[in-house]
Amino acid sequence: MLPLLIICLLPAIEGKNCLRCWPELSALIDYDLQILWVTPGPPTELSQSIHSLFLEDNNFLKPWYLDRDHLEEETAKFFTQVHQAIKTLRDDKTVLLEEIYTHKNLFTERLNKISDGLKEKACNESCDIQSTLKVTSCADCRTHFLSCNDPTFCPARNRRTSLWAVSLSSALLLAIAGDVSFTGKGRRRQ
Repeated sequence: MLPLLIICLLPAIEGKNCLRCWPELSALIDYDLQILWVTPGPPTELSQSIHSLFLEDNNFLKPWYLDRDHLEEETAKFFTQVHQAIKTLRDDKTVLLEEIYTHKNLFTERLNKISDGLKEKACNESCDIQSTLKVTSCADCRTHFLSCNDPTFCPARNRRTSLWAVSLSSALLLAIAGDVSFTGKGRRRQ
């Protein structure tokens, strides 16, 4: 069952949680917690804490793009850490909840680094992406194929191109206007 949960997990972005794309996740979290806690089942506080960490709206400011392989690997690490925390801190719910919250923050940091790495790879001047890597945009839950200098992944690069085009156009217009005023009307009056 853990692999199903691993496939579904994505972090939150811009106040909306990416996991809204997977409505079955709530049931999978409950099932996995039941397996990890064994009998008589996890305490309500633990279940609510895990649900709030993954299913409630959060505020992450940067757009994330993640591929399945990295996502599955990091989610597996996270739930292994949750399992270890349950085994060692089972009797102290407060400390257990704090430990799980800490692991969630580390999970988020690792996914941030992975996303930054994917964007750096695509937006690098010497981009050499040969394969078609399918990534999910956490902002809208759409999938994209990672490619060199794609405007989806490299909005700053497109702004630089636009700025360059606007600057060149302005310079040409000024040059034309200056040429008309110095060569056209000014010479005819003399």
